[in-house]
Amino acid sequence: MRKMLDLLSLKLLRRIEIRYRLINSFLLVSMLPLVIAGIVAYRESSSASQEKVRIFAAELVKQVAQNMLQQIEKIESSSEELAMSERMQNALAGYYSKNPAERAAGHGEIIRLLLENYGSFEYVNQKYVLDRRHRIMDPQVFAQLGDGVARFAEDAPDMKGRPYWDVYSTAAGQNSVVMLRDILFKSNNRVAGTLFVGLRPLHFSRIFESVNLGYGSRMLVIDARDGHVIVSANAADGNAPESGLVVAVARNVAEGRDNFVSYRDGDNKQQLAAFAPVPHTNWMVVNITPLNALNTEVRSIRNKIIAIGVLCFILALVLSFIIARSISLPLKQLVGVMKATRTGNYLIRMDYEGRDEIAVLSQRFNEMASKVHQHNERLEELVAERTRELEQANHQLEALSATDSLTGIANRRRFDEALGGELRRAVRSQKPLALMMLDVDYFKNYNDRYGHLAGDDCLRAIARVLRTSSRRATDLAARYGGEEFAVIVAESDSANAMQLAENIRNAVAALQIAHEDSPFGCVTCSIGVTAVQVDEDMSTDTLLRLADVALYQAKALGRNRVALSDPAGATG
Repeated sequence: MRKMLDLLSLKLLRRIEIRYRLINSFLLVSMLPLVIAGIVAYRESSSASQEKVRIFAAELVKQVAQNMLQQIEKIESSSEELAMSERMQNALAGYYSKNPAERAAGHGEIIRLLLENYGSFEYVNQKYVLDRRHRIMDPQVFAQLGDGVARFAEDAPDMKGRPYWDVYSTAAGQNSVVMLRDILFKSNNRVAGTLFVGLRPLHFSRIFESVNLGYGSRMLVIDARDGHVIVSANAADGNAPESGLVVAVARNVAEGRDNFVSYRDGDNKQQLAAFAPVPHTNWMVVNITPLNALNTEVRSIRNKIIAIGVLCFILALVLSFIIARSISLPLKQLVGVMKATRTGNYLIRMDYEGRDEIAVLSQRFNEMASKVHQHNERLEELVAERTRELEQANHQLEALSATDSLTGIANRRRFDEALGGELRRAVRSQKPLALMMLDVDYFKNYNDRYGHLAGDDCLRAIARVLRTSSRRATDLAARYGGEEFAVIVAESDSANAMQLAENIRNAVAALQIAHEDSPFGCVTCSIGVTAVQVDEDMSTDTLLRLADVALYQAKALGRNRVALSDPAGATG
């Protein structure tokens, strides 16, 4: 019996193309009456299912739109509170001040306010305050990013006092849902700047987590202007615009119908969609249900009717079994070979015989596997090459982020990291740690007399002195802020630190940079030195406080000198 089945299904029938096998089998099994009954039941049940979806989906999108509006209003409320706060008002006033110190303080306060209000929220992608010319007030932001944000803000329509919501895409392809809000001075109601807050779309997609109409429906938030997807409950939806839906909605609204439309998507598949606008935005919440998925239950009833009829045709069952076996056995073998390629082994091949479509498919699979294997080898080489390039770029970026752009020495961020690390190392090694704080004497007078460009040249010259004075790998010279510099000297007692400070002071004076508004006639510096035997209770704040006290003493004693702090009164 088995040999006879093999002869029919694997030898004789395999010589006939699959489509002719199936046609012949359907001709032998005539089920016309059941097919007609199934079509009638299908159409009636389909209409009832569409009406049910229309009612439930319309209510569902209204509720989601309201929930999204609540999320938007919550973010708008917190942003308004920040924009109208006294701290933000004062910081912006300082930022526009002509006084460099007030401007720097205002700028720093703005950065702190952004971190305090949005830094702890993982769903916030970007947070910036833009000035009146739409420039980001944070100088450490990359130029390319700053230009993109500026263009986004410039292209935004007149907000008329309300926040503006839209989608912002970075050069790297990262999308953010952005809120723009004008910040006005309370004193004169003039524009002081613009608040830019970029949110991860995932933050809004959580609204959809407990919402599911079934029938393979999708819940989206789209831009009513062009149909682009703003937020999706499923990342697989992509960013392809729902242009057909936008056209159907516009027609529906113009004709005064309810919030339910039928349209064909980009793949020419019939879709049913309920929509509700999100107030104060150009967005719509839509629930899209494929008509084909909606009719699944109806088709199930139809198939059951057909299945009952199939039972009446015993001969058809026998014939179907033989035909199915002629198809399923080689297909199962092909599927097994394809599953084996999941491990990345594309050297495996499919053995085939006959002249039907499965034989052709097996042949094409073998050819494809060979090409994929060659492509994978090339791709692995490219990935390794790109990985090396990325590592080099990361090293360069890390160096840039730790360097002061004006002087070329370490910046405040690198200094803070290094001071903490040296403090911990000093605790372990029980070796003394010295810290010097250097301030350029009468630097404001220098800037006022010679200009800021000359002031920048002066700071760069002093930075070169510090760089050459720090010969050991463990020493670190950094720009602490403005005209202040700091030098970390590891494993150094007070005598060595004082000597190094005197050398630096003498080297600065030896530059002979003319300064007519200084009693010394040239640019000089005051240096505060502290050298302590640290313990576990010692903190970086204590070291900085000791060095600051010594620097104050050097200034109080007439400047252009080195002063050593007394660590006896330090507190951890």
